[in-house]
Amino acid sequence: MTKTVPMVSSDCVIAVMDKAMSVDMMQFGAETLEEMMKDQPQLLKVISFLLTELIAKGKDEETAAIDAVQTMAVIGVVFKAIKTQIEADEMEMSEDWS
Repeated sequence: MTKTVPMVSSDCVIAVMDKAMSVDMMQFGAETLEEMMKDQPQLLKVISFLLTELIAKGKDEETAAIDAVQTMAVIGVVFKAIKTQIEADEMEMSEDWS
């Protein structure tokens, strides 16, 4: 069965952004990195390669690290919004079957 990426609702995006903005964005980026290591290791390898080649290349280590974590924060919002929407859709489907 082919799964598609769900249409993320505005309510879902707002909830994820509220949660993301409740902590320091550097912390949120680091948490996203840890979560993706567990949930999506292959995807994270590609993201890490792209961060190195597109974001960090040619920058000093400190600037590159800050830029990479900030980029991970953006990726984290997208990742968590999709993940949260899938969970909401699954809950709605299970309620429909009840």
